[in-house]
Amino acid sequence: MATVGERREDWRGEEYVIRGVTALGASKAYRCPGCDQEVRRGMAHLVVWPASGSPESDRRHWHSTCWAARDRRSPGVQRSRSAPRY
Repeated sequence: MATVGERREDWRGEEYVIRGVTALGASKAYRCPGCDQEVRRGMAHLVVWPASGSPESDRRHWHSTCWAARDRRSPGVQRSRSAPRY
């Protein structure tokens, strides 16, 4: 996995490690927790995990724009058409 830098950010009272992955280094598809869409193979993205956690088991692959907008997004809850919208 080809990476580009590593930084730390605080979010919701917890410190996270953020590592960029280049398009050439993105060899698998993942599910972005920010939008619940696929991070496709060959797409540059971010790998994020809690600084206190394990990078192997706690890491999540985010679209860069989804990570940047994480505080403005609502949870990706799936509802049926007849479900109430709050």
